Amino acid sequence: MPNLQPASSYNCALEHVIATKLARAVFAGFEAMFAEFLNITLGAQSRFEQRQWLDVQAAMRARLQVYERQVANVSDTVKLIAYNEYDNAAIWQQAKNVYAAMVSNHENQPIAHTFFNSIFGAIWHDKKIRTVHLFVLKAKYRTAPRPFDSLVRRISLQSGFAEAVKQLILAQSFRVKFSNFEHDVTQLQHTLTMGAKHQCRQVYELINLNNGYIEYANSLFFRNKACYLIGRCIAKNGDNMPFAIAILNTEDGLKLDAVMMGADQLSLLFGFARTYFMVDTDQPARYVDYLSVLLPHKQRFELFNAIGFIKHAKTEFYRYKVDTTKNSPKSDKYISAPGTPGMVMLVFTTLGSEYVYKVIKDKFNAPKTATKAQVMAKYDFVKQADRVGRLVDTHEFRYLAFDLSRFSDELLSHMHQMIGSSMVISEKALILKHVYVERKMTPLNLYLNQCDDTELTKVMIDYGKAIKDLAGANIFPGDMLMKNFGVTRWGRVVFYDYDEICPLTECNFRDIPKSDSQHDELSAHSYFDIADNDVFPSQFNIFFSANDTAFAVFKQHHSDIFSASFWQQCQANITAGHIYDVYPYKTSWRFKSIHPNQKYDRD
Repeated sequence: MPNLQPASSYNCALEHVIATKLARAVFAGFEAMFAEFLNITLGAQSRFEQRQWLDVQAAMRARLQVYERQVANVSDTVKLIAYNEYDNAAIWQQAKNVYAAMVSNHENQPIAHTFFNSIFGAIWHDKKIRTVHLFVLKAKYRTAPRPFDSLVRRISLQSGFAEAVKQLILAQSFRVKFSNFEHDVTQLQHTLTMGAKHQCRQVYELINLNNGYIEYANSLFFRNKACYLIGRCIAKNGDNMPFAIAILNTEDGLKLDAVMMGADQLSLLFGFARTYFMVDTDQPARYVDYLSVLLPHKQRFELFNAIGFIKHAKTEFYRYKVDTTKNSPKSDKYISAPGTPGMVMLVFTTLGSEYVYKVIKDKFNAPKTATKAQVMAKYDFVKQADRVGRLVDTHEFRYLAFDLSRFSDELLSHMHQMIGSSMVISEKALILKHVYVERKMTPLNLYLNQCDDTELTKVMIDYGKAIKDLAGANIFPGDMLMKNFGVTRWGRVVFYDYDEICPLTECNFRDIPKSDSQHDELSAHSYFDIADNDVFPSQFNIFFSANDTAFAVFKQHHSDIFSASFWQQCQANITAGHIYDVYPYKTSWRFKSIHPNQKYDRD
């Protein structure tokens, strides 16, 4: 029977059918992605209980691949479904509307929106993408904080604080027993009490009156060799002190190792140089609402990032970036980032920003010989690695827009010269085709110019610890110049220049061969063969050539770093499957360092 429907009506009906199928395919892909992500996460407690530390690292790497793999799969499916119409903007607008209705009451609507954005971006690549097709800036796409009562439980202090703390630990279900339960719980109770005394007087007073309660999250937070019980002590008047209790699984059994108290101490646990938590929950967005209460100074994108939802963290960061730009004075211009200009990256920021933007240069300064693709591979390597609190996390963006009026003519000219192929100016926007975003820090070489002797000693000791922590995690920084390390607000040293980073086990650490000829040793040319992966630790002193005082402190505490045998032993440990112990809290906070009569360490 012939089709008597007018052509225009027929086309509209066909477009709606295609748009609906696209929306359904994207939604099915999102659900599949979330399920696979959750399935990997669900094994975190079992891996912890069995002390399968290599499997912990493998699971983390596997989980990082889930999102991109599902985006690729759904993109292929969408192209098949849409056929010739897969790049029809009108159909995608309809698909967005259908999808919005499908996820309107979804528990994790914000993450579902981001998944749609990812599919749309994968289809359209570098074509002009209008925000009308994306779930990004409009107020209706920004969910307000929601109740989190279903995520937490509370223990009354009516029977005494000591009993409540004991019930808190007993409420956690493990297959492994504590090696010294009563001792650990006593230490925890004492430390929490002293912490409240110094940090939240109201909580301390009501603890003594047995008037209030302990609130804790239903889900444990697993990372590396530890799990963390997170919650807060709450007084009847609403004053509260958040905490995170570190639980280790030793050869002798479970052990309470430390407790972090207050938002500042918890911020170390959720720091930007740490790898991601595994949290057994199908309500991650609501968990971020809860964590925002415990850590009010952390941005939402930081918290989504911390629990592994790094793609949605990028959406949240973009909103944060747009909002802060709108709310800052017009005089807050972009400038070249403080510090020694890099040979590979152009880096810019604003004085008021906590972040820097890094773009790979079109041509690298000598003696750098890498390609753009190789540099990008290095940054991807860092994303997959255990950052052990010593590697700054990065967000990788494509086609990130900036307010053109915030750039001076001088900076724009410099950018055209250095990164011209990576930038586009469109009306009032400067668009970077590819850019990395990192947390801003004080470069170590600049920090040394402004610190006193005590701070210099402290930071140089930590500089050596940073190098050793990375080595233990099978990471060799390559270029260890102090300008490539930064100092956080906690005085912690972290590495942020990745163009020469590589697995430690790929290096061949050697001592310089001795020569019988003085002429050989004085020659400008090498008198022995050197392979591309050869590294000579005895020459590392060149990294300190600009500061004799700093070098003296470093060598006093970390002279082993200049020996090939130190690095060879690190490689042997890695090959044997040893996982280095790195704690996201100060040694002085560990219970084995605390005694009942010891004054509480407020640092």
